[in-house]
Amino acid sequence: ARRKGGLFRVAPKEQKQRSSSLIPLVCESNMSDSSTSSSSSSSSSAPSAGGWGAVKVSAAAREKKGNDALSLDQLRRKDTLMSEADPDERCAAAIPDNVDADVEYTLDDKILFFKERECLLLLLESRRLLASMIAIKQKQTAILIEQKAAADFASKQKTGKMTVQEIQDILQSQLGDDDYDMVSEIQELKKNLIVAVRTNHKLERDLAKLDKRIALLIKNKQSLQEVLAASKGMRKKGKIEEHQMDPKKMEHYQDMFYLLQTDPKYLARCIYLISPQQLESFLDTVILTLFGDAYSPREEFLQLSLFQLAMQKEMSVIKNLTDFIGGQSETVLPKMINTYNKQKQGAQYLKSILYKPLTDFVAIHENLELNPLLVYQTMINEQEIKTGIKSDLPRSIPAETAAENPEVSATLARRFKTFETLCQSFVDVIIGSLDQLPYGLRWLCKQIRDLCLQQFATTTEDDISKVIIYFVYYRFINAAIVSPDNFHILEDEDLSPVTMKNLVTVSRVLQQMFNSRQFDPEKPGEKFLTPLNPFIARNEPTIKYYIKSISQVDDPEDHLQVNKYMELAQRTKPVIIISLHEIFRTHSLLYENLSELAPESDDPLRIIMNDLGPCEGQSSEEDRDDREIQLTLTNRFKVDMEEEAEHTRIYAETKELVIPILRLVPVQSSIHRLNLMDVLESGIKHATETKNKTLQTQINKILENLGRLENAEMVSKEDDYESFVHDVALEVANRSTIREQQRKEVARLKATLDNLLTHQRFVDESITSYQDYLKACKERQYMVLATKKRKPMFGKSKKPVNEGYKLAPIKFKYKMLVKTGVIIDSEVPAISHKRTTFVISSDQAGVFDVVAKIGGLKVAEASLVLDDMLEMHYNNINRLELDNVTLDVNMTIHLINKNFLS
Repeated sequence: ARRKGGLFRVAPKEQKQRSSSLIPLVCESNMSDSSTSSSSSSSSSAPSAGGWGAVKVSAAAREKKGNDALSLDQLRRKDTLMSEADPDERCAAAIPDNVDADVEYTLDDKILFFKERECLLLLLESRRLLASMIAIKQKQTAILIEQKAAADFASKQKTGKMTVQEIQDILQSQLGDDDYDMVSEIQELKKNLIVAVRTNHKLERDLAKLDKRIALLIKNKQSLQEVLAASKGMRKKGKIEEHQMDPKKMEHYQDMFYLLQTDPKYLARCIYLISPQQLESFLDTVILTLFGDAYSPREEFLQLSLFQLAMQKEMSVIKNLTDFIGGQSETVLPKMINTYNKQKQGAQYLKSILYKPLTDFVAIHENLELNPLLVYQTMINEQEIKTGIKSDLPRSIPAETAAENPEVSATLARRFKTFETLCQSFVDVIIGSLDQLPYGLRWLCKQIRDLCLQQFATTTEDDISKVIIYFVYYRFINAAIVSPDNFHILEDEDLSPVTMKNLVTVSRVLQQMFNSRQFDPEKPGEKFLTPLNPFIARNEPTIKYYIKSISQVDDPEDHLQVNKYMELAQRTKPVIIISLHEIFRTHSLLYENLSELAPESDDPLRIIMNDLGPCEGQSSEEDRDDREIQLTLTNRFKVDMEEEAEHTRIYAETKELVIPILRLVPVQSSIHRLNLMDVLESGIKHATETKNKTLQTQINKILENLGRLENAEMVSKEDDYESFVHDVALEVANRSTIREQQRKEVARLKATLDNLLTHQRFVDESITSYQDYLKACKERQYMVLATKKRKPMFGKSKKPVNEGYKLAPIKFKYKMLVKTGVIIDSEVPAISHKRTTFVISSDQAGVFDVVAKIGGLKVAEASLVLDDMLEMHYNNINRLELDNVTLDVNMTIHLINKNFLS
């Protein structure tokens, strides 16, 4: 066809053939398609001119027909009318009304005209639809491009693979960002914290020394004979050790258990070195004794740190996740979590949520058997007992036939309904008590989830859910449902065998629900429980949401409000109650595995164990000593924070300096990729142009730091500092998260520093108080002694003096001091022994001046401090070296006690 005057012309040779072929086709198709085509038309067309089949139309008529083309609105109105008319009427109605009356149109002309007009409308509609499709496709393409760009940008942010210009774009788009240098503040706070920790450590050691000296002085005053007995080996071991432990050994045990409690690496290693038979009792000692009931946030934090370390070790050796729940390998973690759940918070949680549903369950005394055959046989037995007449019902029938019995069917329906109600009550309290679930158990599930995703690449969420349910429901909640007596939930209730059997069935249903598994009709043990499958399916979404929510908890630092710095500022020393058997068993275990636990010679545990030596106490089960003692845990080692290396500090400082520079310096447009030095050079120009001296100073500082870092081989100019830019990119991409972490770190450091300074003032006051008390005690004792007339044990007393608390001097002969064992070694010539004397006096409380004379001439002098000698005795140091003589510490104390202090 050719377009002419807005109309279609059909070639004369094709007119008749086309018209005759279109007549049946168009009329038939119009019956079904006219409504659709007319309603979807949105464009106008003109009536065709020429090619009207058998009718010959004049040129003038054709021209007029073209001039009188219908408008779009007219066509639409006609389409509406035609859709309601017969096919012939629709074809006739397609002819315009304003044509010459002389022109006659055949049916073929009308059909062809209608079809041509309809084709035009369809073509116009197709163009409109095509344009709409193109617009939609363009919009979708734009969205895909935008999404890809966003994904690429997110990937760059995540990996830090951004150019300097991209980093500048991010920084300059973040209006109002806080450029306050928190890194410098954190570093300054850490410096102050280190100084405060060291000061506090020194003060605490001084306070402990004063406390020990007061205790030794009191002990020396009360038991003078004990000093003499100790020096002569007269101490009877069995009798004293039965009632109290050697003080020095107890001090070592206090140090040992403090180290085990605060440094989890030792226990985490030890757990995997002991035999499976010893594991349960050892875990009881570690978790239930060393950490108590974890009511203290400090104990909970330390205990969870131990679990985390043990979990990481165990994850590194197991091959797949099912080892936890399949029993294919000897895993320790399930046993640790079971022991953790025995603590008070676990028992209280179980009692608080299960008491009511279990109480309601126990009130049902009916046997809720669900096996149709057993229900059927029970029904027959009850009928025979009740009526005394033998039942006509056959006994040996299949379970399926028994289920068809009307009475059995009704009984099962009622029991299934009861089970649904009971199980739903358990599900409701378990789901509703998510916030009451022990925090430690939820956090351990979170750690399991994170470690599984890291360790096992093929791990799915379903696999992780199975492990979580294994620990939370199966090993914890389900155990209490099946055996409430073991958890003291129903203390006053004696559960009947029928009730226990019903509880087991409830447990099976709940276990299927929490495992998102329905009963299998093909399995003999499950096919009779399949009517509960719809009930299980209804609860599946709720159960899945509960499982997912279990591991959604905050970290211990936020939840427990405890952090690594709190141990530095702790005022009250931790205390544990432990039996002697547990002490000796732990000592023996550590000593036997010392090479694996503490391979380094300067390891704190090795130092303590060297002081303790091999275990000499009772460690076997046959002669175990269950008497408990209280240990106040102490730290004998210097508590210090790890100082940041100088170059690490400079690296962090340089990053903080670069970020505001990149924000301030205008982004340069360049076809080449700019590096850090290009931006810094541009920044220098910008600072010169804007006369910004601060900016120029900061850039010079950055360049200086980069030079120092390059000398330390932490950055390289050869790669344009790409590694440094990578770290800056990560810092910028995660700016908000890092800022939040820095704010928390600043808050923690400030709080810890305040606590340390408060504790420092407290220790200072305590030291002053101890010193005043010690001085007052000594002066009071010496004043009383100075006023009494004393008779020396040996030697001659000179004229007494009554000047405050001064004690009169006493002269001792050399031979007598050798004979009594006070002098054990001497460089005094033998010829001078007879003429050598020692005069001992005291002008200051607790300090004894010794003057050596030969033939009346003073040849040497020294001072003996009683506190020092008592401490030497406590530390088993027996020799006191002076200039020319060596004294026995114990016998010298005895000499002073008898002649001056008794």
